Amino acid sequence: MRRYQVISGDGHIEGPIDFTPYLPEKYKGLAPTLAQRDDGAWVWRPAGGISEILVGSNVYSGLRYDQFNKANACTYWNPDGSLRPGASPDPAVRLAEQDTDGVDAEVLYFPMAGGMLAAGAAGDMDAYRAGVRAYNEFLSEYCSIAPDRLIGTMLIPYSSVEDAIAEMTYGREKGLRAVCLQQWPGGGAEPAPETDRFWAAALDLGMAIAPHISFGGFTMPAHEIQVSPLRAVGGFNQLANPRTSAPVAHFIESGIFDRFPELKVYFAESEVSWLAGWLEYIDEFYSRWAPFHGLELAKMPSDYVRDHCRFCIISDRMAVPLRSYIGTELIMWGSEFPHSVGTWPDSAYILDEFFEGVPEEERRQILVLNPCEFFGLDPDHELTPTP
Repeated sequence: MRRYQVISGDGHIEGPIDFTPYLPEKYKGLAPTLAQRDDGAWVWRPAGGISEILVGSNVYSGLRYDQFNKANACTYWNPDGSLRPGASPDPAVRLAEQDTDGVDAEVLYFPMAGGMLAAGAAGDMDAYRAGVRAYNEFLSEYCSIAPDRLIGTMLIPYSSVEDAIAEMTYGREKGLRAVCLQQWPGGGAEPAPETDRFWAAALDLGMAIAPHISFGGFTMPAHEIQVSPLRAVGGFNQLANPRTSAPVAHFIESGIFDRFPELKVYFAESEVSWLAGWLEYIDEFYSRWAPFHGLELAKMPSDYVRDHCRFCIISDRMAVPLRSYIGTELIMWGSEFPHSVGTWPDSAYILDEFFEGVPEEERRQILVLNPCEFFGLDPDHELTPTP
């Protein structure tokens, strides 16, 4: 019987996907189109006249580094016309690709085309919501053949908190178990009081909050320390990953973690080794600057991070050696398949290298137990076989 041995906390659905069947008749024009340019490169062209996006970094798998160039990479197809690894819209092929890589399950994020579905709405909120729904319909269908191995992260609309909750509820009913935030619920670069309803609903539904790298606004002026010691350290200090640390600081300062002590947030492709210094540094800056700003927290900033946040390593080789400073319970791993920084089809070899000399129980915690706990999976479950 096959059970979880390796769970990838970061993968992407990619390829020449036709989203037209998932859109209502009146909105089928929202579907992005895939076209080949005169130079041979393939591009996605979203509805609404937004600049085309080059197919490239997302189809690296199967090429050696010296083969990865514009002539070879900007396509979903091999020279013989077959689809490249990671480019098939067939989920059964994806399960076989997991087997090739020694991976048992993946947390799946949206493809570049999926993120374009609502781009052509042009202010029409019904069209916008239809575009988001179309992607979630596709995702739920894609994952349904093996929901224990294909763990989709749905999108939500940012037209209002009510719309976000309604879509999240719909996704849960369709079998999805995680939400990938791109903005704060209801829209905007920073949290607003009304977002509390979203966090409460997510907890009630058992829906995991799993943004990819970051969400909301993360660029801050250099004088931000005059506004907030946490966001200054989070956004600009050289020890941090600013895109990930900024929303973490927002969660802490806004009191969301205090109001929702059970809430946890997972940041895919955030890497991890920066936390070894940043967790100490953010406590230091809080201790020095909190009285100046009138900022008083119930506990130290690093304690909020440890209690509420989880992170993902992909190519960060220093993360595992630094785990005693970071906390093994904070770390997951992702193959990033099929994107260019990924490890397919050599993940098994690379993981043995990452975890050389590490006790088996700590390896299992990072590769199995942490993702199972966060995404509500049973680590002893007998897995769906590959067709």
